[in-house]
Amino acid sequence: MLIAVDAQDFLAMLKCYSAQVRRDRRLVAEDVLTSTVQSPRLCGSRLTLDAVIEAGRVRALGYRVRACSLGQATTAIAAERVVGMNANDLQAVQDEMERILAGEVPDEDVLIWPELAIFQHSAGMPARHGSALLPFLALQELFIANERRARLTTQEIQHG
Repeated sequence: MLIAVDAQDFLAMLKCYSAQVRRDRRLVAEDVLTSTVQSPRLCGSRLTLDAVIEAGRVRALGYRVRACSLGQATTAIAAERVVGMNANDLQAVQDEMERILAGEVPDEDVLIWPELAIFQHSAGMPARHGSALLPFLALQELFIANERRARLTTQEIQHG
């Protein structure tokens, strides 16, 4: 079933999601990893994500968002959905998001995060696509950092 979201609903949903991440929600603990990414374009969007990743899965997520409404909305959706996901799960969602931004109309029955369907109205805003993808980029960096930390810990244990 194709998702039909009109432009007015799109704007209302963006405002709703943006409000959810207006205040910073940072994580502070020994096992927190942090990644800061910014949009490759000139829009100036910047996102800092904090995550606790255990056994290759996100257990907690915090954020500081300084981005346009697209970046704010995708961060809010990620904050709601990413706990429990691993890097491969996240990559599948990112692939869907990239297809939506490229103008492919999503089928509601196959989207991992159905909320992303609202971004079909963003296809004509390529300068903002980088901002919309920031949570995915930051999370991928966090998974890489977690793997690196796990390797170092294993090496330390082996070399005691």
